[in-house]
Amino acid sequence: MQKVLTFLIVVVVFQSAAAESDLPQTPPGQYFALSAKDHQGAQTFQAGQPVVGTSYFYWYDVDSKAHIFNGDGSDAFTTHPPTTKGLSYKSTAWHQTQLRDMIEAGVDFLVPVYWGIPGKYSRWSFAGLPPLVKAHDALLDEGLAPPAIGLFFDSSILRHNSFQKDGSNVHVDLSTEWGFDYFYTSIRDYFSLIPPDKWARVDGKPILFLYTASFSKQQSPNQFDQLRRRFQADFSVEPFIVKMRDWQGTADAVYQWGGSVRLQIDSQVAALGPGYDHTAVPGRKPLVVERNNGKTYVDRWKQLLQLHPDRRPWMIHVETWNEWHEGTDIAESREYGRTYLVLTRLFADLWHTKTQTTPHGKFSGSRQVDWKPGMPNGVTVDRNIADGAWSLRRLEDFAAVVSQHHEGRDQTRYLYFSVDDSFAFDRSGEDMELEVHYLDAGCQSLSVQYDSFDTKSSVRDGAFRSTDTQEIQGSGQWSMAKFTLPACRFANRCNGADLRIAILGGERELAVRRVVLCRK
Repeated sequence: MQKVLTFLIVVVVFQSAAAESDLPQTPPGQYFALSAKDHQGAQTFQAGQPVVGTSYFYWYDVDSKAHIFNGDGSDAFTTHPPTTKGLSYKSTAWHQTQLRDMIEAGVDFLVPVYWGIPGKYSRWSFAGLPPLVKAHDALLDEGLAPPAIGLFFDSSILRHNSFQKDGSNVHVDLSTEWGFDYFYTSIRDYFSLIPPDKWARVDGKPILFLYTASFSKQQSPNQFDQLRRRFQADFSVEPFIVKMRDWQGTADAVYQWGGSVRLQIDSQVAALGPGYDHTAVPGRKPLVVERNNGKTYVDRWKQLLQLHPDRRPWMIHVETWNEWHEGTDIAESREYGRTYLVLTRLFADLWHTKTQTTPHGKFSGSRQVDWKPGMPNGVTVDRNIADGAWSLRRLEDFAAVVSQHHEGRDQTRYLYFSVDDSFAFDRSGEDMELEVHYLDAGCQSLSVQYDSFDTKSSVRDGAFRSTDTQEIQGSGQWSMAKFTLPACRFANRCNGADLRIAILGGERELAVRRVVLCRK
């Protein structure tokens, strides 16, 4: 038995060493081992300057049919490019068309969605970058100003990479030396292929967006400190790190993927998109957020423009330029023509000039708004929020919404509500009073979390300030609880809503039949 265990340990160590030795020491591009001189005169955005960026998908190839048809031969697109002729990451002309259209749309920078597995240099993530650079040069030669180029690191390569010689995956552990080397090598390889004078920068630092950390096996709290040190040593500058909220470590800015499903607002970055539909993607559960003939996109931009310029994010991530599989594209398409280019330019111009618009509607000047199932009157109950699932029921002669289980989110349940912008939106922080009419059963207690100006008593700059807790007595009768909400902001930052009822303990099934919001 001891010999067997010794043999297994040797095999594991040998396999680990073999995997570690496979990381390339030399990057594929020529822009490596840069000095401070290489960055002199580089154009840069300034932190706080209103800018618009977009995620750019370049994995398409008409010759091989990659990302154009599914494995079974079916159409891989939900929305479609105007033509598939010449559609390829290998085509300078195709990249040039996309960059030219970005200029027309008022886009300041693009972040190519990069799936760069270290050492796999013949694959599309690497092969598509030199043609992109050539396209950028061609537009400069025409006297145009194409958008600068950042990086969107698709972290799924931390789990799905076929990195081993036998084609199996390595689940990358960022808390280990080799795991971090894998992570950093991929980022290093990308920037080695992009001339530094083309880098999208903030305060001189190249922009690096990171997709979700959930694909990593484990993280390290100091992983970004390591990243900055290594990048500085190789490129003579630190990166401007824009992370999703689930990453450990301090980044330069925080954003959230999912702006095409709902508007995502963080303190420095807002993410938005035109809608969502992954009907063409095999094996996924249905999820459709309708575009509503452009109204979805327009409404999200309008909400951002209604925020006070001194309080709103300064960077916008448009999600996406051309992800045709999930129907989140704003690029020219067969279905929508150039409509979204025109809309993006309209709103980007307003954004760049720090224009603020004023919400108008039927609830301007009202003292009170309320909601009942099927009868919203200035307040609506929200769907499509993962931990805010509900069903409509009739209980004790009243219609009510009841919090319900959602796969993967059953430890926390909420009911989300949005307040009409014409009643209150990013105002001066007035106090309000909320009445919740609920069935006294189904959980142990409830409280309210709301979008507030109080940045010290809540996570995410006040987006989830909590009230006192109301205990459930279990009487089975309809009851009413009153909550005071000081310093309301109501800027749609509570996962896209303005407030939520937190349902705690027991079966976590709370029935609510009415909500009333009053100015104090």
